[in-house]
Amino acid sequence: MKFVIAYDISNDKRRERVARVLLHFGERVQKSVFVAVLDPEQQSELKRELGVLLRQGDRVEWFPVDLRNPDVQLSWLSDPSNEDPVHTFE
Repeated sequence: MKFVIAYDISNDKRRERVARVLLHFGERVQKSVFVAVLDPEQQSELKRELGVLLRQGDRVEWFPVDLRNPDVQLSWLSDPSNEDPVHTFE
């Protein structure tokens, strides 16, 4: 299953460790956002590895992606010359 995984961690050292773990499982698409395709065993392994690192106040969110339509994307792009964002649906 494909996931978008995002985190919000205030401690620099823990944030770097979480990022290193996530890099083993997926691709970084933004500073604190990753995309990963994980089978159930990998999901369990990632949860275990993150569970050791996370502390109270840390936040990691996993969002499943619908693979029935993997080519469909919804994007918002900011255009400084236009007050309204540009919306695309492909």
